[in-house]
Amino acid sequence: MCRRSLIVLSSLQEPGMNGSAPGLLPAELPGACVPRDPVQFVLVPAVYCLVLCVGLPGNLVALLVFLQSGKVRKAIRIYLINLTLADILFNLTLPLWIPYYLAGGNWLLSEAACRLAGATYYVATYSAVTFMALISFNRYCAVRAARPALPLTGRRGAALACALAWLLGLGCAVPTLAARQTFPARAGATTCFEQHARHRAYAYAMVGFFAAAFLVVLGTYASVARSLSVPAITAASPGSHRQQARTMVLGMLLVFVVCVAPYHLTLAPWVGSRPPVPPCGPPAVLDVLHALSVALLSLNSCLDPLVYCFCIRRFRADLGRTLRKAARCLPLPPQAPDAPVPSVRASSFTSS
Repeated sequence: MCRRSLIVLSSLQEPGMNGSAPGLLPAELPGACVPRDPVQFVLVPAVYCLVLCVGLPGNLVALLVFLQSGKVRKAIRIYLINLTLADILFNLTLPLWIPYYLAGGNWLLSEAACRLAGATYYVATYSAVTFMALISFNRYCAVRAARPALPLTGRRGAALACALAWLLGLGCAVPTLAARQTFPARAGATTCFEQHARHRAYAYAMVGFFAAAFLVVLGTYASVARSLSVPAITAASPGSHRQQARTMVLGMLLVFVVCVAPYHLTLAPWVGSRPPVPPCGPPAVLDVLHALSVALLSLNSCLDPLVYCFCIRRFRADLGRTLRKAARCLPLPPQAPDAPVPSVRASSFTSS
């Protein structure tokens, strides 16, 4: 009896080949698990660098254009300013994520920094989604010329709606701030903000929130497009104004379809099939699709300034005025001294 117990105990404590644990191949060891996902660790940081270099200056210029007229009186401008602020906030998180992906998914900062980066990511993303839905609804109200005017079309109503949108974004970020976000993945490596499988209900709620906002944008575009074919509304709303509103809502819809929708369409199946501890091996198809959708989601902050430029005629005029003011503030290069013009007497003296 004692001999049998000793044999069983020794078999449990005996290391495997090359000092590995019994029943594990060398490639399955935490220390031997090296991530080899070019989409996640090459493409995503490359797109983040592009978004940071293009999106951040573009949104700063857009914010300057929206604020240059002094006091903001129209509701649509309040919504656009807050959407621009959300895009800037998203851009400011990228310097934290770029080194993380370039290091192969190894978080080099503290736990508090990981929570703050993840929470800011959620606040910026879902606040921007809410602002795009509010902008689309505002353009719908402008085209339909609803009477009496809805609270969201006034300045105070827009300010209150934006405050609630920021609070909603903060609410989306509370679970990230409250729970641990860094976990050891392999020897010497730490993951950050990747334990979505532990909060599946939370991820499903985010997908539902996106679906509601997308239906608002889609419904407002369909209504605005339908109203363009009704001649009775032309007297209440000029044709050019209605066309600009339609283009604006179409731009928001395209941003939803191209940037925001792929992330949320892949989030639910990716979270549902992802184990708590990802296995060591090549990435699955859902992992690759999810990484691609993360890269597309970041392009949202780059495309919004383009939507402003191509959809708002007033924005183009204000942008040109802002650029001219900036050009006048730049120091002019010193002018080269004029070459001396020889007099007739000197030239005749030389010729003689």
